[in-house]
Amino acid sequence: MEVEYLRMLPAIDSVTESRITYSRQFQIDCMRRYLQGERPTAIFTAAGLSPSVIGHKRIERNIARWRRDESIMEKAKQPESSDTPVNMTPSELPEVALGKIQSLVCQVLSLSERVEKLEHTVEELRKGDRG
Repeated sequence: MEVEYLRMLPAIDSVTESRITYSRQFQIDCMRRYLQGERPTAIFTAAGLSPSVIGHKRIERNIARWRRDESIMEKAKQPESSDTPVNMTPSELPEVALGKIQSLVCQVLSLSERVEKLEHTVEELRKGDRG
C-alpha cells in the first residue's frame, strides 16, 4: 500500500519496495527550505512523506546526500523561481493537499495496527493473570 501511495506523490519520480527516487525539483526545494532553517521532517511531511511512511533515517540520509551534491546546493541557494512548488498554480494545490491527506491516512493506519497489537498483548497478559 505504501509503495502505491508514494507513486502518487509529486515529490517522487519512482519507487520500488527498497528504493525511492525523488524528483529533482523536490530535492532542490527541500534543500532550499532546509537552508532557510526548516526542519527536514517538516519538509518531508509537508510533501506527504512523513517519517512513519519512509522512516527518520531515510530523511536524514537524503539531507546529508543532497548537501554534498553541488548541483542541488547551487540551485537551492538561488532565489526561488516560478517553477518551484512554493509558487504553484491553483490547479496544483489540491494535489499537494491530497498528498498531505494521504500521508495522514497512512499514519492513522500505522497507528491503528499498532493499537491492535497492543490490545492483543494486553488481552494475552490478562489471560495470563487469570490462569
